[in-house]
Amino acid sequence: MPRASVIAKNYAKALFVAAKKNNSIDKVAAELEEFKKNFNSSFAHELQNPVISKRDLERVMVEINQKLSLTKITSEFFMAVARNRRLSMFPEIYSEFSYLIKKQQNVLEVEVIFASKPTKSQLDQIKALVEKKHVGKVIEIKETFDAKILGGFQVKIGSNVIDVSLKNQLSNLEKQLSAAF
Repeated sequence: MPRASVIAKNYAKALFVAAKKNNSIDKVAAELEEFKKNFNSSFAHELQNPVISKRDLERVMVEINQKLSLTKITSEFFMAVARNRRLSMFPEIYSEFSYLIKKQQNVLEVEVIFASKPTKSQLDQIKALVEKKHVGKVIEIKETFDAKILGGFQVKIGSNVIDVSLKNQLSNLEKQLSAAF
């Protein structure tokens, strides 16, 4: 998963620090999740229209905050984001906030891409290998399917990719044969 822009990271970090200081990370995370369920990127884009006054924008956000019964921290966060016309960045901010929570909880996200549904045994073996390399981390595996890899699997941990897919093996074989002739 691509990391967020610098602006989104700054908003997420500011909210994370405020929530941590207030001992309300879980509550803020739940409120962001609820907002995400109701988030519409075209609506957020419309709120960026310079024709909409900041006062009207604040009224809209006050109404949204009331309807979702947001806490003061989350409400003030959304007011600041809207006031700065950055609401369209919410998906990135949300993603970065979630990343910060997982980092604090010592969770390592691992994406495993398969051509078809893996067995529980395969997943357990991959998890065990990752746990050996990342001692003390809570491993969270996300399964993804991509028929283009033909067989085998790919493991993505951050920006690192371990590719033991059939497609990669065939590509390597083709390169070796091309070099030999």
